[in-house]
Amino acid sequence: MTVWIKQGVLGDLQPVAQKGFGRFANLADSKNEDTFVTSLREGNHCNGSFHSIGLAFDIKKYKFVTITECRSAIGPGWDIVNEVDHWHFEYDPK
Repeated sequence: MTVWIKQGVLGDLQPVAQKGFGRFANLADSKNEDTFVTSLREGNHCNGSFHSIGLAFDIKKYKFVTITECRSAIGPGWDIVNEVDHWHFEYDPK
């Protein structure tokens, strides 16, 4: 499948976030879903957001991939938040 990046999305991810993103993309691919990135480092995010330090990304919601599957696929240390129009992934080991 294909990874799509929304127009205007800028920035990069730290290596640990790149791995998590890759694991998510592999999961989406296994379900025949394209991956749609809606945010990396650009844009306005709340104070304390991990976007600005390259440890967070936002993905369009999916029909055939669940958040439970995402948590299992990307491994420990990740928070996944079901936002209104996207899923927010951030690496925040506690």
